[in-house]
Amino acid sequence: MTERKIKVLTVSDIHSVATLLDDLQQAVERHKPDILACVGDIIDFEAAGRGMLPPSECGKRIANMPVPQTLFVRGNHEHENWHDFAAAWRDSRQKLATLHGEVFVHGPLVIVGFPCLLGDEDAFRGDRPILEIEPDTWLRPLLKRFGKAIRTLWLMHEPPLGTPLAPEAGVIAGNREWMEAVEWLEPKLAVFGHDHNTSRRKKIWNHKLACGTTCINVGQDSPLRYCLIEMTFASEKPSLPTAINVIANAGGRESLSIA
Repeated sequence: MTERKIKVLTVSDIHSVATLLDDLQQAVERHKPDILACVGDIIDFEAAGRGMLPPSECGKRIANMPVPQTLFVRGNHEHENWHDFAAAWRDSRQKLATLHGEVFVHGPLVIVGFPCLLGDEDAFRGDRPILEIEPDTWLRPLLKRFGKAIRTLWLMHEPPLGTPLAPEAGVIAGNREWMEAVEWLEPKLAVFGHDHNTSRRKKIWNHKLACGTTCINVGQDSPLRYCLIEMTFASEKPSLPTAINVIANAGGRESLSIA
């Protein structure tokens, strides 16, 4: 039986900063991932600070990166500015893949992208329905369709509430419903951002919950923080991976193996 290996590079909270986009370009060129997963706040509310690019320029920069597939989940900074980002992306003649309580399937890999409950989601959501706050309402149909394969990789901008990778209180602390969903379905990996400081301050970037899920915070810093997730599958059909290895660029290169 031939093994299938898939690499996903995950990043969050670039906030239109040109130097972080430069770092991301270099990371993509170095690691050659199959998928680039942008986990919210890739652009910024105003993008008016020094060294920040307008949404349209961010769209052009990321669309031209040498990676076969790019995915986006929404952060609280993607609102009406998403229209300009999306227009620039369409000019690149690439399909814009945005996940709003949906899955992306790449061979045996099934990725679940959560919505962001903060801010105005209308531009990002488009004509898709507004989702219920309780994630089981949209996770159950995915579970019915794809089975345990949806337990591989979850992308969410807001942290699940109650990990040491985010503050204990406040809007950055995270989402209680997301944690309830994690404890219910026990995904292998939950990757999020939103909080830029806790992981750096505590010098940790991952935490394993009692349910077995490994949480990873890729909230931003300079130089660029990101994680490269390398997964091995025994089948070409949607399934759980037989092995997961995570390489983190988070204040130094570290690695983590997940059975």
